[in-house]
Amino acid sequence: MQKLVTIYLNNEGYRVKGKRSPDQSHGFVEEHLEDYLTAGWEIKLITGTGGANNYGVVGCSAWAIVLLEKS
Repeated sequence: MQKLVTIYLNNEGYRVKGKRSPDQSHGFVEEHLEDYLTAGWEIKLITGTGGANNYGVVGCSAWAIVLLEKS
């Protein structure tokens, strides 16, 4: 069985009150697939798309596209 998962990545979310600034978030790790991996899914392929945003400020946004497989 296979599953296609997309993860939206956007550093603008860190500008929201109570979140880290982009400088504070450098190197910060966020786990997005832990529940799938714990349930026995395996990553078969990862790719991505995206780049600079168009909000008129420094930032970026992208999609991580992950193909998961489970026997």
